[in-house]
Amino acid sequence: MNMPRNKFTIAAAFITLAAGFIFMAGYAANAPVPPAVIGVVDLEKVYNELDSRSDLMQRIEEMQTRMAEDASSMQEELEMLSAELESLSPGSKAMIEMNDQAISISGKLRAFETYGALLIERERAADLRDSYDRIRTEAGKLSEIMGIDLVLLNDSIPMVDLADAAGTLQQISARRVLWASRTLDITEELIERLNGQDG
Repeated sequence: MNMPRNKFTIAAAFITLAAGFIFMAGYAANAPVPPAVIGVVDLEKVYNELDSRSDLMQRIEEMQTRMAEDASSMQEELEMLSAELESLSPGSKAMIEMNDQAISISGKLRAFETYGALLIERERAADLRDSYDRIRTEAGKLSEIMGIDLVLLNDSIPMVDLADAAGTLQQISARRVLWASRTLDITEELIERLNGQDG
């Protein structure tokens, strides 16, 4: 006698649960989703105003100066040998030895200049990569503090250089931000945090 009543009770419970799930799903679908908070950064400005980069640029300039002085010394030595070569008898033993010496110095000079250029370029590349990693990490920390969901590079700031039509179009097409509100620009805050770490 109780079996039909139990089946009815179970069926009513299932129907109630299903109705509840449907109601909650409809509510969730219609509930307003808050818009994402987006921040923008002028990456070029951040790079240019990093204290750590200005120190490195000074070290690179000093390195370039020392290399230029060394190259100049080798160049002067090479010029002196060339002048002496003109005073020697063609085909003499002294001329052959001095000519070999001049060739050796010339090869060293070219190798030194090539190595110096590669060394400086490597330092600059390493600086750009390390600075980018620091900027990205600190932008993430600052975004958490400010409640920002996404940070974009504001490439709408620099002017488009006038070139031919294809070149100008290429510059415009490479951009990703057409306009951004300055109220969400976190460039200055990011520079301040990054430079504060160096102090």
